[in-house]
Amino acid sequence: MVEFNAVKIKRILNPTSIDLGEYVINPYLGCAHACLYCYVRSNRVISRKNKPWGEYVDIRVNAPELLEKELAAKKPKTVLLGSTTECFQPIDKEYELMAKILEILNRHGVYYVILTRSPLITDYIPLLKAGFCKKIYFTVNNMRTDFKRALEPRSPLFELRYAAINKLLDEGIPVVPYFSPVLPWISEPEDIFAKFPQAGEIEFECLNFNLLNISDIIEHIVGVSPSLRPKYARMLGDKIFYGRIWQEFKDYIEKRAKIAKKRYNIYVHEFGGYFRNVYAGTEYQVPRTE
Repeated sequence: MVEFNAVKIKRILNPTSIDLGEYVINPYLGCAHACLYCYVRSNRVISRKNKPWGEYVDIRVNAPELLEKELAAKKPKTVLLGSTTECFQPIDKEYELMAKILEILNRHGVYYVILTRSPLITDYIPLLKAGFCKKIYFTVNNMRTDFKRALEPRSPLFELRYAAINKLLDEGIPVVPYFSPVLPWISEPEDIFAKFPQAGEIEFECLNFNLLNISDIIEHIVGVSPSLRPKYARMLGDKIFYGRIWQEFKDYIEKRAKIAKKRYNIYVHEFGGYFRNVYAGTEYQVPRTE
């Protein structure tokens, strides 16, 4: 059961190393979706020692009040929403923090970029259409139900996310479907380009095998499909094998993108090192023509 706590904080605009904004706004601490491969689990500062990630959410009830004051003082041009939490998780229905935050940002003329995987964001379309939403990176995936149950048990259904992305695109809101993480031998991206006919591009992020809890992730995968244990063990210990598997995936997506005539990007984490996504300076790959 998820534990919810209403708390007050001292600051809501925080510096961020993600190149999507000058500051980041996280109206919640914690996330009820409980995705096992969420990189926040590897952040010892954010993750609590006495409560597993996915089992607590702190509601920062004074976030809108602080935002009004801090925008006047810091005057950012662009902010990021949701670097370490899901802004549009179900509890927001009760507290309505995001409606207040979006209204404040719109009124102050501050542009924003959103990271989300929640179909509930479609409830805020009128606010998102005010002209200050620069881009939404909407996380999707596709895998068998038993794998999803093991790896992200409380996240929204993939089909609901697909529908939400298309609804946002229909409304003229800029959305990048973000297929993440690509799980070798598990994720099923076969028709992913066709699912979003109005999306100009799709981005893919391959599983980060350098996460602190990668052993736990693998055990959950193996719990569903024991035959995958040797393959995942090789991904951890064999650099050549690791490179070959991801190159095969790149080649596959290149072919699918060519057929769909879509731009794309694929992020692969360095073998044995921690990869940092660079969003803003990225140039999308265009499929080669014969």
